[in-house]
This record gives sequence, C-alpha cells and structure tokens, in this order.
Amino acid sequence: MKIRGVILALLVAGGFYVMIQTIDEASSHPFERLQDQQLNGLNPYSSITFRQPGSHARHAVTWKVDEAEEIDRLLSFLQAYDYERIDPDTLQLFDDQSFFTIDLQDETGNRMTILIEEGVLIHNDRLYYQVVNGPMQVDWLMDFIISNKP
Repeated sequence: MKIRGVILALLVAGGFYVMIQTIDEASSHPFERLQDQQLNGLNPYSSITFRQPGSHARHAVTWKVDEAEEIDRLLSFLQAYDYERIDPDTLQLFDDQSFFTIDLQDETGNRMTILIEEGVLIHNDRLYYQVVNGPMQVDWLMDFIISNKP
C-alpha cells in the first residue's frame, strides 16, 4: 500500500512539474528574460550586423556596427515589447525568400537575429519568439537601420 502511495505521489508531482513548464513556455516574456536565456549570464552583445537582401541582379548588402550606444538603443527598443515562444513549423517562412535581418552578437559568438517581415520575429538559436503586444514600430526600425548605414 505504501508503494502505491509513493508512486501516486511521484506521478502527481511529475504532472504538476510538466504543467508548470508548459504554462511557462506558453506565456509571454519580457525581452530581458529572452536576453538572459540567450546569454546565460555571459557577455552582453558587442555588435550589430545588418543584412539588406539583394534582388535578382544584386547581391545582399551587409554592414556591421560596433558602437555601444547603438546596441543600447536597439536593446531599449526591443525591451518595450513582450514575446511568446512559437513553433517554427507554424511559420510560413520560405527558404528562397530573403528578409532584412538585424543580428546582435556577443564576443563568444552567441547571436540573436531579428527578421523584419510584416512584423518582427526573434530567432534565438533554434527558438522562435513573436511579439505579443505589437505591432512593432517598423518606422523606428527603418530609421535605426538608415541612421547606421555607412
């Protein structure tokens, strides 16, 4: 009888743990939490790489910005929004379609990519997040990109 009680208690505890994890993954998160997950307490971002897609006749244009003030400006903008994790299989992204991207990188090679397409998705290694309290101010992003273009 005691063994059944212990097994039942373990099953209830395990089910409760799985339920909490599922709720935690499904809820929205502030940018600071995503940044903490990305960096795991390591160095902050040290550079921004912009990639402007090319047309059929032109190649893509890429440039890099290492100014701490510009990195802080972008991070402050991203902190105004909450994000929720989404399944990448539900996205309708086509591999042959190019997107305007902004990559934040730290000195150890960790990267967070912002895809600009009808809104913004953040790709964190293989984790995808979508803005919950959007839409994002695309005008601000375009001004930011233009102000940092060489």
